[in-house]
Amino acid sequence: MGLDMALGSSLQVQERTQLKLQLPHQVIVPAFFLCPISLELMRDPVTLCTGMTFDRASIERWLGLGHNTCPATNQILESQELIPNHTLRRLIQNWCVANKAYGVERIPTPKAPAEPGDVKQLLEGIGQCEEVGCDSLKNLWSLAKECERNRRCIEKVGAVPILAKALAQLWVGMRYSAGCNRGREVACEEALATIALLQLDDGDRRALVAPESLECLVFLLTSGSLDAKLNAADVIHTLCEEDPHVKTAVASLPGAMKGLVNLLKDDLCPRAVQAGLRCLLCVCLPRSNRVMAIECRAISVVVELLPNTEKRTKELAFAVMEILANCAEGREAISNHALAIPMIVKSMLGVSQRVTECAVSTLWVVLSYASNRSVTNTALQAGAFANLLMLLPGECSQRAKHKARDSLRLLNENWGSYTCRPADEARIINKRDLGQLRFKTDLV
Repeated sequence: MGLDMALGSSLQVQERTQLKLQLPHQVIVPAFFLCPISLELMRDPVTLCTGMTFDRASIERWLGLGHNTCPATNQILESQELIPNHTLRRLIQNWCVANKAYGVERIPTPKAPAEPGDVKQLLEGIGQCEEVGCDSLKNLWSLAKECERNRRCIEKVGAVPILAKALAQLWVGMRYSAGCNRGREVACEEALATIALLQLDDGDRRALVAPESLECLVFLLTSGSLDAKLNAADVIHTLCEEDPHVKTAVASLPGAMKGLVNLLKDDLCPRAVQAGLRCLLCVCLPRSNRVMAIECRAISVVVELLPNTEKRTKELAFAVMEILANCAEGREAISNHALAIPMIVKSMLGVSQRVTECAVSTLWVVLSYASNRSVTNTALQAGAFANLLMLLPGECSQRAKHKARDSLRLLNENWGSYTCRPADEARIINKRDLGQLRFKTDLV
């Protein structure tokens, strides 16, 4: 692939750049200032052995995915060394200064990448003394935030087990201290923020699931700042993904489940809501954990989250609801919530295939175990019959169609005694029409 192909037409490049940087149309960004991968203004231009220049963050992501070719020319790389292009960086900085009046901010000079020796020195400071450790934690977090290369360096020197031990020590200090613990809390949040930026291997996970470290993570989930709560949910989700014992251990800690449910209430931070839903989805696989989540009013919070939320959040919310519906307590909570079944029925169509599948499956399991007709009547009143029929010839998954057919059969059993029919279904008023509909449903 040639450079022109990588960049696209100059008009498209200019339009995309103006959109991303929110520049007025009279400001034209020179094409060679743009990274061929991201099509954004380069902040730290580096050159490959092929002679092509890219933004460091973009090319490091490309190489980190296992590619050994130049993304602009498709040549095989003889070396993956990235050479800083200082001349181009200075030209970009001068251009930014010249266009300051149009709202263009000057790109700062990038800092030198972290060296293993420097990282090891910081980790020694963290391990030796709590007071020095706090400063070292802050410096390590600053390094981790700067670039992907720094994060890989921090991982390679084995930082996570040392940070996990620091979390445990700080937590023990807070637990047995009668005075103010604000300094220790800030240090815990800085250690967690660094861990959340790193990729965890098996040894890192084992260090983090040690009792005191795990207790500290739950403490930050329940009592930390918003960023700390988000980071704690992400790290707990990573720890729980492959180990069912960790799921049980997390849920058994006081306040853990309540902390996850409370994250869903932060309407102003969609990232926190999604982090809480992802973690709940993983932690709630064991039945005992589902019951704990339901006792913390997870169903009510998830249902109230649905009306005004984006598609990705809705997909996670319905996935959580489907899991919670697979126990008697969850089905009871859904049946007793006035908005739950109407929201499930409404969301079957027009959101996404994943939401459709989860919503239909949730409705089916609630109808299957319903102890009285009030659940069926609520579903029919909400328009479930019409929505389920519309799914059968649609493009949803076979699993969703199978659940839709089974749900229609369950609704048919009560249809004859249902007297308050919705307007769009009122045309089905006698046994003959009902029999024809049942026959057609069986054939689909």
